[in-house]
Amino acid sequence: MITSDRNSADVVVRQSPNSAKIDFHTHTDSSDGALSAKDLIEKAAQAGITTLGICDHDTVSSLAEAEIISGEKGIKIVPGIEITSRYKRFQLHFLGYYFDYTDKKFLSRLDELRDARIHRAKRIIAKLNRIKIPLTFESVIEKVGEHDSVGRPHIANTMVEEGYAQTYDEVFHKYIGIGRPAYEANYPFPPEEAIGMVAAAGGLSFLAHPSHYVSEDLLHYLLKTGLDGIEVIHPSHSDEEIAFYTKFADENSLLKSGGSDFHGGLKNDDRNLGSYVISPEWVDKILSKLNN
Repeated sequence: MITSDRNSADVVVRQSPNSAKIDFHTHTDSSDGALSAKDLIEKAAQAGITTLGICDHDTVSSLAEAEIISGEKGIKIVPGIEITSRYKRFQLHFLGYYFDYTDKKFLSRLDELRDARIHRAKRIIAKLNRIKIPLTFESVIEKVGEHDSVGRPHIANTMVEEGYAQTYDEVFHKYIGIGRPAYEANYPFPPEEAIGMVAAAGGLSFLAHPSHYVSEDLLHYLLKTGLDGIEVIHPSHSDEEIAFYTKFADENSLLKSGGSDFHGGLKNDDRNLGSYVISPEWVDKILSKLNN
């Protein structure tokens, strides 16, 4: 695994300020983002973004609205999703792009994943209760829509709002992060299935922010799963990591993507939107593979 010394607050514009800004990785309040699709698109337009990927966790409920609204702002929406997966002890995230988000089999699988998220949230809350934090499932779930995805960020936000922690990061570092007393592993969804469901709906799959958890050996394993590309540009990636993942992608005929992974709200990542962008040439290659 390539290590990084970059602080998440460090911001690097990866393109000329005068070029079209393309961000393939953002979130709305349909999963763990703070903004509605409408407000996210407004903010993206203000940041000069012309192409915006919306990749909520295990849900596509914001995409139809986003595609309608985006035309008014002159922004192209890339239909996306971030699917949580597991391989052995590793939690992996895959970004799916340009799939048919009305596909019935795809939506049925997402229903299963969202149900698993609910059960995980209940287990986390039960562990918090056992360490004398009286958080309730009801207080968390009231912030999540019927077709949206509940996750640890919702728990963290609620704990801060109810005074059980001072900051979002404190909740993860002290209570619900990996190895902490209220941590619960996610649903054991294999990489092959995550990638396969996107492919079956006509889309392409990219490994998200690999510096978080992925060794070079695991990267080579994932080459055998039908992976289409790697998220090279991400706020957590150092220049060294960007160079490494670019070289790895090129040497293994993988596509490249990237973006800000913008959430807003308590994550305090507003500066990232419009600052982590990819080149039109990368998008052209993605569309070329999609159309062939």
